[in-house]
Amino acid sequence: MKWFSTLAAFTLMGLILCTPVYADTSVVVTGVEGDLKTNVELIAGTPPAGDNVRKLRRYVAELPALAKSAMSALGYYGSDVEVKQKTDGDNTILEIAVTPNDPVLIETIDVSIQGAGEDDAQYVGVLSELPLLQGAVFISGDYEATKSALLDRAQDLGYFDFTFTESEVRVSRRQLSANIRLVADTGVRYTFGPIVFEQNAFRQSFLERWMPFQEDDPFESSLIGELSKNLQNSGYFKSVRVQPQQDRRYGKTIPVKVGLERKDNNQVAVGVGFVTDTGLRTKLAWGKPLLNRFGHSLDFEVGLAEEQQSASVSYRIPRKNEPLYNYWGIEYGLKKDTVGDTDSFLSSLNFQRVSRTRSEWTESLFLRWERERFEVIKEEDDEDEEDGDEDVEVRTTDLILPGFSYTRSRSKGTPFPVWGQAETLLVMGGSTRALSSIDFFKVLGTFKYLRALSDRNTLIGSVQYGAIQSNDFDGVPVSQRFFAGGDRSVRGFKYRDISPMVNEQAVGGRFLEVLSLEYNYRILDKWSAAVFSDAGRAFDSFGEAYRVGAGVGVRWQSPVGAFRLDVATPISDNDRDGSVRVHISLGPDL
Repeated sequence: MKWFSTLAAFTLMGLILCTPVYADTSVVVTGVEGDLKTNVELIAGTPPAGDNVRKLRRYVAELPALAKSAMSALGYYGSDVEVKQKTDGDNTILEIAVTPNDPVLIETIDVSIQGAGEDDAQYVGVLSELPLLQGAVFISGDYEATKSALLDRAQDLGYFDFTFTESEVRVSRRQLSANIRLVADTGVRYTFGPIVFEQNAFRQSFLERWMPFQEDDPFESSLIGELSKNLQNSGYFKSVRVQPQQDRRYGKTIPVKVGLERKDNNQVAVGVGFVTDTGLRTKLAWGKPLLNRFGHSLDFEVGLAEEQQSASVSYRIPRKNEPLYNYWGIEYGLKKDTVGDTDSFLSSLNFQRVSRTRSEWTESLFLRWERERFEVIKEEDDEDEEDGDEDVEVRTTDLILPGFSYTRSRSKGTPFPVWGQAETLLVMGGSTRALSSIDFFKVLGTFKYLRALSDRNTLIGSVQYGAIQSNDFDGVPVSQRFFAGGDRSVRGFKYRDISPMVNEQAVGGRFLEVLSLEYNYRILDKWSAAVFSDAGRAFDSFGEAYRVGAGVGVRWQSPVGAFRLDVATPISDNDRDGSVRVHISLGPDL
């Protein structure tokens, strides 16, 4: 009977091969699903086009071997394959019927490391990341991925003499088992050689402040990328090229050549924009990114808007390592503000020491002088009501404000973050005993959190709290008081519209509370829709009710952050007047 089955199989194949070629020939795979079916389809490919009978016969003859190879690649070494031919009118259908049978499972895994990497925790950590697992289906791709992971980690850490002294897989089709043995010899770890900067604008000692490594440190490729990033973000250079020099003549060291092209002596920028809170605005900025060989820089900026005008000049002095995050700063500014119901003119001088902590906080310790001339709206008395004049007092307050701030922003994923968290904390105060016009203490904190629930669904929540304590709140400048409402606050309300009121004029409050919750749904590659609700209050009394706004919006992930278009309306009890506000903003979510 065995010879009869063989004869029948050859007869069936002959009938398939002798059948005339029809206009269209297609392939279907049955008996398996998921990755198995996909792999068979990919390896089988598409039948040859045209009426070439010889090519089609060769293609059909190769299908069983191709299908078995596709199954073996995913651990099914004992699969059975039968090719059947069907006709549907003028069309021919080749059916690849697969019976997978039981897969080969990994019985033992023996991966060992020899050489200097054996005692290197950075390298040995790769063992916990290997895709091979005992008891799992043996997939040849995972085996090759394991070898690649061991090799790639070795290259990243400078084990350039890495080799496999043993690399063996024993597969038993009878016992359906696979036994794996890998022995990796890392050799010695190379070290960084001399670091050569090709430039003539800076002192060598100044450039070394950006170095995350020194000569003779163990080599690590990520540090090359970190150095390049530090130099690119410094603001001094038009182009940066960091090139490790791997060559036999350097022995077990890797010299590093750094090519730098400095920016132009003068940087000028002109901007025109529109903000729904303050209207049309323009900005002119001029800067000298490099004043001397010590890396000092100077910036000047002028901002013009319908209700706000400002000018500032700042001077930065790098200090110690990583000058991008560690520097001394001096800034002087002027600002005229007529937004809302109170006018003010502010002069400020700020000295700060900026540092980056190990936990990635940006720390600023500062001493600030402020002089602000502003309007204070007083309660109307009976005489004012009769003549119709507002009771407005103009005051000038001087503040000497020592303080500190901490900021940090972290996220994962681009262009749509899957996780993010941002925190800020500002604390400052002044006293009449230290040259201030009033006793003043202020704290302001913000926390924002982003979490992707799936590929298309994201939640963003935030909370903000602020408080002011003073012996003379009427003397607290308008720029230091709390207001709410606007694009980045309680949407549905005008900018600085939420505030304690005097004679129906917003004057700013002692306390601030703002909460926000937003849901985003991604509808296209870089587009998403949003629904949100914000609640907040700027107040003097804790009995003050929250003002609530809600709305919908659309987001587009631009190269500089999310472009947001929101339409919102007030929904709190006393604010439901049917008004609708459009808010436009641009910038990162965190």
